[in-house]
Amino acid sequence: MSKYSLSPFIDYHKYMQDRKLLILFEKYQQGKCSPAEKILIEQWLDSLTENTDESLEKEIAKEGALKSKMYQQIQARLSEEAPARIIPFGFNKIARIAASVLLVMGGVFALSPMGYDTFDLKNETFQAFSVGKTKKVILEDGSIIWLKGNSSLTYPEHFVNATREVSLIGEALFEVAKDASHPFVVHSNGMNTKVLGTSFNIRPIGNHVEVVVFTGKVAVSLANGSKHILVLPSEKAICMPQEKEIKAATAENTASYLLNTEYNMSFEDARMSDVLEKISTKFDVDFELTNNTIGNCLITADFTDQSLDKTMTILCQIMNGSYVIEGNKVFLKAEGCR
Repeated sequence: MSKYSLSPFIDYHKYMQDRKLLILFEKYQQGKCSPAEKILIEQWLDSLTENTDESLEKEIAKEGALKSKMYQQIQARLSEEAPARIIPFGFNKIARIAASVLLVMGGVFALSPMGYDTFDLKNETFQAFSVGKTKKVILEDGSIIWLKGNSSLTYPEHFVNATREVSLIGEALFEVAKDASHPFVVHSNGMNTKVLGTSFNIRPIGNHVEVVVFTGKVAVSLANGSKHILVLPSEKAICMPQEKEIKAATAENTASYLLNTEYNMSFEDARMSDVLEKISTKFDVDFELTNNTIGNCLITADFTDQSLDKTMTILCQIMNGSYVIEGNKVFLKAEGCR
């Protein structure tokens, strides 16, 4: 553990409010941040304006010898880890980290509206992150999230509350498992996106965020609840947290949002073996067939935005078969082509 701990200097009332970020900076000081946590710090730093640098560095100068040593420690840590970093840090960002720690110690830390949104959970949480490539995340309820670019997702091991809540930094396409009694809420970029079961894409662009809807209805609101709109398929919401405004527009070229994902599951005269391979890849399952000849059958079907269970139910109706799912194994029994 570092000799210079943050603990003696923290205003504990503020600590309870911002405990997750405090822990994050503490871990960074100790050199224990995971790659995902480093991305969270960098994403938050990117939300600070360039004008902030000068004022923050002035704060550093005021804090005395001990805090200067802490600044040097953080700078040294960044220099040591620079080769492994996903997004390069310049001097200004080093100053921002050090100054942010000092401001937390002074009890005047404020999180940017476009920064790291958090939510309280009763059970263990996990983080997934993508680095320039699309990464698939399957939640315990069967929802599939496609993280894009340099993005991160915080989610619980189990959904135990009345709502299924996750936190997103960056861009992602969501295929939310349908559950009318447990709404799905995405906290991201100063706004909340709420659905029962549908598919949509969240993409930050500059100081605003676009939510493009493919299926179902999506309620988009500012994080403070002051504005909200309902978005339908082929529409998008343009959320501007800094201006405290949301507006609706027509979504164009929606196919571009589906690139590098397995969202599109529409087949026309496709070989069953190819269909099963795509289902296997999308849901991370392996098939066990009682009749290998069904792989040569040709089928036409659309399983887009369907859960694994629903996909298999439709498939078995076509093939006059039945299925059993055990863990990541799907046992498929079918007589053959109709």
